[in-house]
Amino acid sequence: YLGTPSGSGAPSGSLPPTAETLELTAEAIAFDKKTLEAPADEPFGIDFVQKDSGVGGHNVEIRDSSGTSLFKGAVLTDPGETTYVVSPLAAGTYTFICTVHPIPNMTGTLTVK
Repeated sequence: YLGTPSGSGAPSGSLPPTAETLELTAEAIAFDKKTLEAPADEPFGIDFVQKDSGVGGHNVEIRDSSGTSLFKGAVLTDPGETTYVVSPLAAGTYTFICTVHPIPNMTGTLTVK
């Protein structure tokens, strides 16, 4: 299951009330953070704010060390906000990236522990 937001503004999956929610913003074709941390073996959310317009949009994809996609959020083509629901991940180090702009400014490290 790849969590994608529904049209109602609510995520298609739901997070437990105790789940951690990370914050990440895309602005000026760059993420505001290069590192994120999430709990191992628990679902978590990414509160994603997309502030750019006219650049084709942004999203968040999480990849393992081999480059395999483990989560791919829907692209927000216009400025807005959504909460991606990410299924539990094992402890380890992952890459998060914007699939629309896979450049160094839009790539970071997710540490799950």
